[in-house]
Amino acid sequence: MSNEGSAEKDGSTGTGFEPTGTDTFRRIAELLDQVSTGLLVVDVASTVTAWNRTAVDLLGLDDEPGGREVSRVVGSTGIDIDAAVEKSFRTGEVVEFETPLDRDEPIEVRVAPIGDAVALAMRDVGERVAMRRELRRSGRILETLDDGVYTLDEAFVITSVNDAITTITGYDREELVGSHASMLAGSETIEMADEIIDRLRGDGSDVGMIESTIRTADGDELPIETHFSTVEFGSGRKRRVGVIRDLSERRRSERILRELNLSARRFLRADTERTVYETVLDVTTTVWPDATVVAYSFDEVESVLEPVVASGELPGPRGPGSTVWEEFLTGEDGVTVPTDVSSPARSDVHDETHPSGRVVERSDDGTVSTVRTLYASLDEHGLLYAEIPGWKNVNNVRESVELVAANAVAALGRVTRETELSRQSEALTERNRTLKRLHELNDLIRRVNGALVDADTLQEVGDAVCALLVDADPVRFAWFGETYLTGGGLDLVSDAGDDGGYLDTLDFESTQPSTDPSAFRNEPTRRALDAAETVVVTDVSERLREAAWREHALVCGYRSVMAIPLSYEDLDYGVLTLYADRVGTFDGEFGELLAELGDTIADAINSIETRRSLRSESFVELELHVDAPDALLVRLADALGEPIRIDGTVPQEGDRSLVYVDAAVDLESASSTVHGVESVRRLDGGTARRTELSVAGRTVADRLATHGANVDSLVATATDIDATVTLPRSVSVRSFVEALDERYDAVELRSRRDGETVEERSFGSATVADRLTDRQYEAVRTAYLAGYFEWPRTSTGEEVAGAMGITQPTFNRHLRTSERKLFSAVFGGIDPDE
Repeated sequence: MSNEGSAEKDGSTGTGFEPTGTDTFRRIAELLDQVSTGLLVVDVASTVTAWNRTAVDLLGLDDEPGGREVSRVVGSTGIDIDAAVEKSFRTGEVVEFETPLDRDEPIEVRVAPIGDAVALAMRDVGERVAMRRELRRSGRILETLDDGVYTLDEAFVITSVNDAITTITGYDREELVGSHASMLAGSETIEMADEIIDRLRGDGSDVGMIESTIRTADGDELPIETHFSTVEFGSGRKRRVGVIRDLSERRRSERILRELNLSARRFLRADTERTVYETVLDVTTTVWPDATVVAYSFDEVESVLEPVVASGELPGPRGPGSTVWEEFLTGEDGVTVPTDVSSPARSDVHDETHPSGRVVERSDDGTVSTVRTLYASLDEHGLLYAEIPGWKNVNNVRESVELVAANAVAALGRVTRETELSRQSEALTERNRTLKRLHELNDLIRRVNGALVDADTLQEVGDAVCALLVDADPVRFAWFGETYLTGGGLDLVSDAGDDGGYLDTLDFESTQPSTDPSAFRNEPTRRALDAAETVVVTDVSERLREAAWREHALVCGYRSVMAIPLSYEDLDYGVLTLYADRVGTFDGEFGELLAELGDTIADAINSIETRRSLRSESFVELELHVDAPDALLVRLADALGEPIRIDGTVPQEGDRSLVYVDAAVDLESASSTVHGVESVRRLDGGTARRTELSVAGRTVADRLATHGANVDSLVATATDIDATVTLPRSVSVRSFVEALDERYDAVELRSRRDGETVEERSFGSATVADRLTDRQYEAVRTAYLAGYFEWPRTSTGEEVAGAMGITQPTFNRHLRTSERKLFSAVFGGIDPDE
């Protein structure tokens, strides 16, 4: 402390104090030398009489303050100091306060009376104030932390806690502070923490960490993570400072993540849409056990969201107007709401490899709720509804639900693609199986057709067909019954396969309705014969009580049946019935091929019967009168105004016929006036009555021949037809007449005469007709009726070939072959073709 003027005058030691109280000031000076305190001595006139260098530096003075009023020396704080000096003089008390300097640096001022003066001791307290401010700020920060902060003394007594500690534990601050740490943590945890602190000291580390549990006020065990260290304060006191972090959410998040990872593998294993939806429900309710969950699938047919699985009772479908439906529309990637909301429309651009699983959260009342209502889009597949309570304690709920939904979308897309691929694979397999089956069936048909060509009798036809069809898997038994000549019954001709005594249970001869369930009339064979339609029984085991034949069939091992009526034109030959050991064998293409095969078999039988009628040595001659105003020959006679006599007809391909007519008038105009007449050709150059007509469709003469008759004469008038025909005795006259009667308006049998075939006729038919092919027979008959063999010829080979629709070389080949066979039969030679 110095006051140079006073020192020279009074001979002081340079302390700046007056001689009065020298000892006292000396002691003060010695004290001030040891501390950083500024000192001013002020007399009763508030004038600075002494000071030290620290005061000058602290106040930032440019010159010495001696002799000036103290209020002017200390600047803006002068008023406060002047008031404190006055108070100290007046009361004789010490006055203490803090005040900022002009530089906003706080100082601590102590004013104390010293004799007839006062001393002002000033000390810079900026660091202390800053520290105090920092402590207050730190305190506020600690109180805002979610993590708990505490301090313990060396005896593990809690000395302070922040608000987070009380929130985490449920205890009040007053309950915790002053209590032992064992109130929250177990002894093992405390011992472990003490060991870690000792180890940290040895390692020179600062902070330790331990995961353990603490007991809450409710008695629950709460998982925590604690970071702690030992802090030594300036007073020498040591405190253990720790930061507690509640691990409940982390553990729950880890559990959620673990379940989601497991669910990803479960979604990968899901092979049906139902399994995917069930996985969604299982995962969601495992993560949030109290959640209300419903998974909806979009029904494209009904245009509604159909609930598939739910955590509770399954709700009803949701359609337009419902919240679930609206969120399904708006929550889907690339969705635009169409004018007609009967079905959601999707954008053409949608990356299926990145499913959205978009989640929409909705609060209907706008208030804060403890329940989260989430709608997770499953893209075009559907929607996931989740109502999760207690959401304040769950982090990333929305993200977790979104991940579940995204996994579900990926799985549903994969299942859809795999299902489509599986369907395509099954379709391809089925197609290959069908092609193989068709190949087998076509091979079967070819073998049957070959057998029909080689067969000369009805027995041979039946034996060959039944044997070949039984070879076709899974046909087990086949039989062919021929229609009785009279009475409409069936006569067993051929059978093949495992009968098992089945036919013995049936009455073949019964033709009248019967109440007996075992009667033959109830069996498919009888039904096919009566209805003249194919009968297919897909499953014999159905409706067992309605017909006893079903029980008999099942005992024999039959599961499906097909009965095929064999008819050509209007003539019924019988029924071919097949039995299989599988349900549905005759459905589909196999049954269709067999039905077509039935027509082929009937055609073959007709050809055999026709040849047999030509060979027959005994016959029946019939005179018939047929009312057929719509028949082509009657319409032709009506158009000509004259009766016409038919010399013969030759059926052609394409349902056409060549008709050879003997008439007294010119027929050339018929082609333009009579429908069905395509062309007219005179056979005599215009001088005779014979004419060749090419007509569309079958004539009465063709149908008579089809039913096994040989037409001896046929005359057509403007209203009817008179015909004389011969039939083999093997053909039922009654059936023959009934077949014609079904075709035309009325058929009258005017006479019947039995006779024997003359030798010449027998020779011609038996020796030649049997040897000729159908095409050869057609060529010879056409040439004969066209006058090719007459002299002079009325038709050339070229004209006959043109009428048949073939080339002349082809006609010549057929004719020469037929002539060789004829001469071979006449002269007993050997036919090279045989």
